Amino acid sequence: MAHSHSFNVSFYIRQNKNKRKDYSIYCCIKVYESRPKELCILGSIKREDWDMGKGMPKQDSDDLTKLSLYLDAIKAKLFNIYLDLKLKGEDVSAQGVKNVYLGKEDRNYTILQLIDKAIEKYKAELAPGSLKNYSATRDYVVAFCRTKYKARDVLLKFLTYSFIDELKTHILTHPLKPNDPCTNNGCMKHMERVKKMITWAHDMNFIDRNVFVCFKVKKKRYESKRLHWAQLKALESKSLRNPMLDLVRDLFVFCCYTGMAPVDLQRLQPYQIYVGSDGLTWLTYTRTKSVIPANVPLLSPAIAIVEKRRWKKGDIKRTTVFPFVTNKDLNINLKIIGEICDVGFPLNFYIARHTFATTVTLAQGVPITSIKEMMGHDRIETTMTYARVSNFIIGKDMMLVQESIEGLKN
Repeated sequence: MAHSHSFNVSFYIRQNKNKRKDYSIYCCIKVYESRPKELCILGSIKREDWDMGKGMPKQDSDDLTKLSLYLDAIKAKLFNIYLDLKLKGEDVSAQGVKNVYLGKEDRNYTILQLIDKAIEKYKAELAPGSLKNYSATRDYVVAFCRTKYKARDVLLKFLTYSFIDELKTHILTHPLKPNDPCTNNGCMKHMERVKKMITWAHDMNFIDRNVFVCFKVKKKRYESKRLHWAQLKALESKSLRNPMLDLVRDLFVFCCYTGMAPVDLQRLQPYQIYVGSDGLTWLTYTRTKSVIPANVPLLSPAIAIVEKRRWKKGDIKRTTVFPFVTNKDLNINLKIIGEICDVGFPLNFYIARHTFATTVTLAQGVPITSIKEMMGHDRIETTMTYARVSNFIIGKDMMLVQESIEGLKN
C-alpha cells in the first residue's frame, strides 16, 4: 500500500432527522490535498449496534458480521479506484474517486468548456446584452490561453492563482480591438464573470478548489457624466432640422426625465402610459435587464415629447409609443447632437439615466428610496452608483443647517 498515506476511508453513523433512534452509515473519502467527500452507505442501523471507537459494526450477530465484511469490500473497492486513477496519471481527488464509484460522468472540464457550459446555462437567465458581455469575456480567455498554453486551453483542475493574476494583466494590456484598451473597471467586470463561473464549477463539484477565493475585484470610483439643468434645457430647446437628429434628441431627453434605458424605451407600448386616480400621468414598465417593475410619474417635458411623437395618419404604422431606431443610429446621432449643442463630452444613454437620478430627482430633494423604485433597481446600493451627491446638493443641505443656526441665534 504505497499510497495509503495519502488516501483514507473511514465509516461513521449519523442520526436521521425523521427518526429519533434511527442512524445511517456514512463513508468519508479522504485524498491528500483535496476536500473530503462522503457517501451514504446504509440507511438504517441502531446506535447500540455500532462501535464508535473502531468506526465499524459490533460483532454481536451474523448480520452485523456480514455488514462489517460489506463495508470492508466497499473500502477495498474505493482504494482500487484510487490506485487505478493514480496509474492513469490523473490528478486524483476525493470527488474523482466518488464519481467513479457512483458511475458518474467524467468532469475533467477545461476552462473554455466551462465558459461554454456556463453561457449555455445563462441563456435562459440573462438579457441578450449581458450574454454578449460573457462572449467578450470568453474571447479574452481564448486569447490569453493561446498566448500562455500550447494546447490553447487548460484543465480546470490545473488552474492556479497565477492563472487568474496573469489573465487580469493580459486583459489590461492586450485589447480585443486595436487602440481600444480595457479600463480597470472594464477588466474587473470580465474578472467578475470568470470568478462567477469558477465559483459555479466549484459548487457543482467540477473542481475541488476555488482559485478565486483570494482574488479581490477592485473597481475604481469615478464621477459619472450627467447633464446639468442648463445643458439639459439647451438640449431640449435646440432647433434640429434633420428629422433623425430631432427624433434621437427627443428619445434622449425623454430618458433624462424618466430614467429609462433605450431597450425599454424602444418597446414602450401606449397602454403603459396612463392617467392615474391621482390625476398624474404615469409610466409603468418592467426593466428588460433586471425584470423589475418601475413606475414613474411623468413630468411635463416628457408628456410633451409623448404628444409630439404620437402616431398620426400618414406615419408608418407602429404599435410602440416611439418610432424604432437601431442602437447604431442612436449612438451615432447622439454624438452628433452632443457636438452641435457643445455639451463638452460624448453623449450616451447612460448619461440620460444618470441625469435622471441626480439632476432631475436627487438634486430636487427626491428621496433616494423613491429614485430606486422609479429606476427599477433591486438594491439601494445600485441606485447610489447613479445618484451621486454633488456639491450643489451638499451646498443646499448646508444652507438648511445655516438657516437653523440663524434661527437659534434669533
